[in-house]
Amino acid sequence: MAVMAAEPLQQTNRPDLSVVGDTAALPEPAHFFPFAFSDPLALPLRAAGIWPFSSVVTVTARDLRIRYGPWSVRTPLTNVASAKVIPGPGWLDVIGPPRVALRDGSVTFATARTRAVRLRFLDPVPGAVPLSFVRHPSVTVTVRDPEGLVAVLDTLLRPG
Repeated sequence: MAVMAAEPLQQTNRPDLSVVGDTAALPEPAHFFPFAFSDPLALPLRAAGIWPFSSVVTVTARDLRIRYGPWSVRTPLTNVASAKVIPGPGWLDVIGPPRVALRDGSVTFATARTRAVRLRFLDPVPGAVPLSFVRHPSVTVTVRDPEGLVAVLDTLLRPG
């Protein structure tokens, strides 16, 4: 029986983070909050391009991103004025594309009739309508963990 000598492991071509600028370029931590999906509502949502893999709220130390199928909102975290857990939206708000309120221009990204989070902004944001001059003062999202989203935002906006 022949004994073979072990060969050294090959190094993969990874970037050397210690030489990028003056400091290491580490990825920014992010918190992901997937949308809650209800089975009876899945078919109309999917017809509008809204799937579990394409619907998430992402919070970093710098910004807030909402992806709801083909629609998205991105704003600096400092633009978030408040986040509050509210009762779930009605049936008509849940089926299909985002709903824009005629009263104040707020938008609802809903995938279930569960509790939701209403995010209010200091400066209105674009997102539900592909025209940049249409802006929304608040966005409502139905994520799986509404309390967790509010807690993360509260921690990042009011540290200490």
